[in-house]
Amino acid sequence: MQEAEETAPLHDDSQPGGETRSQSSATTKVPEVEIHLFLTDRGMNPIDVFKWTLGGKEQGQLEVRPILYKYGLKKIFAFTVDEARGFCVPIRFNPQEYGRSLLTYEDGTVVHIIAEPKIP
Repeated sequence: MQEAEETAPLHDDSQPGGETRSQSSATTKVPEVEIHLFLTDRGMNPIDVFKWTLGGKEQGQLEVRPILYKYGLKKIFAFTVDEARGFCVPIRFNPQEYGRSLLTYEDGTVVHIIAEPKIP
């Protein structure tokens, strides 16, 4: 007996409109903020400006621990650059939540951080 060879595909990747799954891949934007990092002993110019992704359940929390470790910092504070009503707030984080900030931030926000370096 000869076995018939099946030529039809086992599953159909085509979707209505003639697109295949690989052509219509969905892209999700990861929320991120832009951080301007200043040191207390370095003056008015930022030492670094970088993008940082947000995490947590609502995707609005800043992951603080990696920033502290990367730059060798002891404390960080968010501050406003508005000279009329400028203020500075400590960025506190929950160590049990992977070091994510207690305050939340919106996608695309520019966060100005002043930091206190660790003293060796």
